[in-house]
Amino acid sequence: MVLSVRLTRAETSNLFLTGDTMVSWPLRGLVQGGDPGPERSNMFVSEIAARPKGLRIRYAERGQAEKAAISVRARLVGAGFEEER
Repeated sequence: MVLSVRLTRAETSNLFLTGDTMVSWPLRGLVQGGDPGPERSNMFVSEIAARPKGLRIRYAERGQAEKAAISVRARLVGAGFEEER
């Protein structure tokens, strides 16, 4: 299962006006060879914005990806970012 996070151009611009924040996700269940690898459990939103394809976190099981999505979503919403529908 893959959790994917990308920012729109407007969100990226707004990021630098409102300040950066750290997003974190659970390490449990991360798949070897994913981007980022299993050794990393957090990243600044500006780092995510700088990646052409955003952030793609790979988990072995759906439940693990869902828990990670809840965690990442909460941090992004708390930082003022909206979820794409």
